[in-house]
Amino acid sequence: MKGLAKRSLGLLVVATMMLSSLVGCTSTNKNEVKQTSVEQQKQNKETRTFVDSAGRSVEIPKEIKRVAPSGALAQIVLYSLSPDKIIGWSQEPSESVKKYMDEKYWKLPTFGQFYGKNVNLNIEALIKEKPEVIIDIGEKKKTVKQDMDGIQKQVGIPVIFIEATLDTMDKAYTTLGEILSEKDAAKVLSDYCTKSINEARGKSASIPMDKKLKVYYGEGDTGLETNPKGSIHADVIDLVGGINVADITTTKGTGGNQVTMEQILLWAPDRIILGPKSIYKSMGIDDRWKDLKAVKEGKYYEIPMGPYNWMGRPPSVNRLIGIKWLGNLLYPDIFNYDMVKETKEFYKLFYHYDLKDSDVKKLLSKSTFK
Repeated sequence: MKGLAKRSLGLLVVATMMLSSLVGCTSTNKNEVKQTSVEQQKQNKETRTFVDSAGRSVEIPKEIKRVAPSGALAQIVLYSLSPDKIIGWSQEPSESVKKYMDEKYWKLPTFGQFYGKNVNLNIEALIKEKPEVIIDIGEKKKTVKQDMDGIQKQVGIPVIFIEATLDTMDKAYTTLGEILSEKDAAKVLSDYCTKSINEARGKSASIPMDKKLKVYYGEGDTGLETNPKGSIHADVIDLVGGINVADITTTKGTGGNQVTMEQILLWAPDRIILGPKSIYKSMGIDDRWKDLKAVKEGKYYEIPMGPYNWMGRPPSVNRLIGIKWLGNLLYPDIFNYDMVKETKEFYKLFYHYDLKDSDVKKLLSKSTFK
């Protein structure tokens, strides 16, 4: 009995020691997990100072995974570079946009426009999606610094502005690539921008002044709204060597100046380009337009649309394919592009969408393939 008791006591001691050892290991593992979690949280909160295009110094996370675009231009550019980091839309994608967009992005929440005349921001909806940074992209307006500071103060989230005109789009992609840790993808898009702009400048410089074509850009139901020379919506005309006949004072910040038929007759454009859903179908039989040489010769065209107007509504990356389209339309021997090939390449790079040849020909059915 005593031997049995001793053996039982010995087993009990061993079991107790083993249990203590296990408890110790478990406690150590928990501490390690807790420590790792804390370190991870600390790492996630690490920031860096970024100086944006407005000259503002803003503290932003070193690693950014959740981005809110401030408006239409920002969401187009951000979608082209890093769609999976977008946490919602400033404006819900239209049906024409959804046609070229992966379905998984359709149902992202819409939190509204951050500033401008159409401001309708839903702050609660925005904060709910936990963006780490808000990015505004586009033309540098006089009030941009105050606008960005105002938004940041209102929502309590870092807000940065990246200037992106035709001339600076390549630099904008490079900057975004650094901010969003997408340097390789950004370089591909930046290089495309640089090459497209430089090619256009080189080709247009080779056109003698007396060979340059006069262009009228008409919009609206009557075609009597125009985007004058100097408008951000019409700068593609100048870039490819066209002469915008509407060399008049811009009365609206977004273009759309009203002109008369008499003015257009005096301008006598060699080519007419029309915004989508304008008077393209009826222009050839309209008594007001029929005396124009461009109309008589059938040299009027509708700007391709899908998902956006290629000339610049909105004035974002869509203008890059617009450069090649308009250059080829006006001066096919100089801008001697295969527009089917060029369009397919652009849509794949910037919209992540594979076009068929038939899709391209439909897009260009009222211009290149008229």
